Amino acid sequence: MNKEIKITIGIPVYNSEQFIKKHIESIYSQTFQNFSIVISDNGSTDKTSEICQQLSEIDDRIVFFKHEKNKGAYWNFNFIVNHSKTKYFVMAAPDDIWSKNFLESNINVLDKSKELVGSIGECSLFNRIKDSTTHKSKISILKNIKQFQYVHPVKDKLKERIKFYLKFNMGPQYYSIFRTKDIQFANFYKEKSNCGMWQADFVTILKILKRGKLHVDQNSFYHKEVSEKSHSIIQYMKNTDFTTNEILFSKIIFSSWFFKEFGSRLFFQNIIILIKYNISWTRTIVGEIIRMGYRIVTKKKKYW
Repeated sequence: MNKEIKITIGIPVYNSEQFIKKHIESIYSQTFQNFSIVISDNGSTDKTSEICQQLSEIDDRIVFFKHEKNKGAYWNFNFIVNHSKTKYFVMAAPDDIWSKNFLESNINVLDKSKELVGSIGECSLFNRIKDSTTHKSKISILKNIKQFQYVHPVKDKLKERIKFYLKFNMGPQYYSIFRTKDIQFANFYKEKSNCGMWQADFVTILKILKRGKLHVDQNSFYHKEVSEKSHSIIQYMKNTDFTTNEILFSKIIFSSWFFKEFGSRLFFQNIIILIKYNISWTRTIVGEIIRMGYRIVTKKKKYW
């Protein structure tokens, strides 16, 4: 790969024809241009593949992979991470938004500090609101109620970093710019077939903290889209090929992984947090099962 290319931008897509071209065009507006784009189409049934193929023919910085069959989101994320050969890597959802200086500002931060393994701009959420008359979508940014609401600097010593992030428990930090060697070391998406744990983004961040600290850059921003629709966790996990046991005992599986990954000392130092995880998960799953039972009795549409 060209030595001038400093960062790989990974874009996992599935039926993303509505956003992918505009997203690529927004990347072209970045103040930092020494990048490569890896797009992995996970068996789309719309025009996503056609659009991506055309874009890759125009710009040789775009490497496009088309998969005939949808192999699941975890598989696709793992595929992309493993195809990064540059110094830095960032995962970019096809419908998310960066400030124009996002790449430049965060890469500069990492270039200046070897103790940092990742850097991201301040994060906020947004919705696309469709006009009933024009049918055009407008972006509505949701104002954060506090600083570092969805992403947070994580520093101090390892045991403090782990304890803090267990309590913080947020996934968007996965969309930081990382050193490729570190994200490939921590990449938990490759473990799905062996471990069966959901929230691989959160688990990846926990593991990468073994390598160093995380930074939040106040000079750039990252907007992440949220759906206005309410989704069932059980439905999502079933669609992502989790087994019944993996759904029911997700946090027990997580606690077991944590013990093996971080050892008995950190495990028992954080045992209260882990117990709370398991209690909260049990309530969530039982609640969903009760709601499903109610929908069956009242003959409403099932979640799953």
